[in-house]
Amino acid sequence: MTLKDMNDYKNYGIEDLVWDTFFRQWVLLPTRETDSTWKEWLSENPEMSEKINQARQIVLSLQVKEPEISNQEIAEIVKETIARTIPVISDDSRKTNLKIIPFYQQVWFKIAASLTLIILFGWLAKSRINVNNQLSTVEKEIITKEKTRFAQKINTTSEPILVALKDGSKITLAPSSAIRYPENFENNKREVFLTGEAFFDISKDPGRPFFVYANELVTKVLGTSFRIKAYKTSREITVEVKTGRVSVFAKSDPDIKEKTTNHELEGIVLSPNQKIIYSRDQIRMVKTLVERPEIIIAKAKIPQFIFEDAPVTDVFDSIAKTYGIDILYDEELLKGCPLTAILDNQTLHEKLTIICKAIEANYEILDGQIVIHGGGCKN
Repeated sequence: MTLKDMNDYKNYGIEDLVWDTFFRQWVLLPTRETDSTWKEWLSENPEMSEKINQARQIVLSLQVKEPEISNQEIAEIVKETIARTIPVISDDSRKTNLKIIPFYQQVWFKIAASLTLIILFGWLAKSRINVNNQLSTVEKEIITKEKTRFAQKINTTSEPILVALKDGSKITLAPSSAIRYPENFENNKREVFLTGEAFFDISKDPGRPFFVYANELVTKVLGTSFRIKAYKTSREITVEVKTGRVSVFAKSDPDIKEKTTNHELEGIVLSPNQKIIYSRDQIRMVKTLVERPEIIIAKAKIPQFIFEDAPVTDVFDSIAKTYGIDILYDEELLKGCPLTAILDNQTLHEKLTIICKAIEANYEILDGQIVIHGGGCKN
């Protein structure tokens, strides 16, 4: 569709936009072409920005789908209704009472418009019901028990947005993502519900653990920073820890009530630079490292990583402390291996590769740890 073809959108209301197929496709399944077309049209029609944003939020929050009734079925219903409603007119009457009536005043147009409105409002009502059905069991329990009001933030922009909670926690919400949370947290816990991706910086409050419910996973923290990716259409859910420690367990865990009521970290516990990958198809979790582990100690305490005939065991211990990752090795085999190397500017994986080549070993990542394999160096 070209900009010229979009002139009619200037007269659209919010409901018209929500119902429009081209608009819904742009919101839910944007392409480079449609995104460029709509942005250019908005730049030429800035007065429509508010309506467009409101319609986008409705479509995203309701997860709008095409109506179950097809266009052909709609046309058949309209045709049948018109046939039943319009009175039979004789040829003589038609000749003597011939009068041109504007299309918007004709019976068929009024009937078609009425049917369209009925389908539209039915579809909107059904969408709202579906949203209510998508509430998790935990949300329903909170609403029932505490009569809690929920707030919701939906990121309809192309950039991350910051959501500040009353407890001092901060959530950086990625585009096309949403977060729901009680306006006031309970006295003994804090619970939020994520769809999509977000980075969490949680304020410390040992008396009130923080829970994130995201698709099939629950993430529990006492005060830390971490990222969760839990898009509805993705086959995987990931939780990556930057600082502190978190525990992760499935909503289907038979001990979920106990794990969400006590103040201990149970389930699979993650430390900095570790992550969980949950396969939704296979229903299993794998603990591993993030793609690019980061240094976790204070900048002033970071070692230079310049070694000259240093025992390789000391090198591994220094790296492990700097990145907060356990490095497992056979001390007896490696205690006599010296290393001379400058490892200041390399990533963790580059450092490990250089070291392993030097001592004729190799490494693997196993359960969020680094395991060194080798027969010892040759003196």
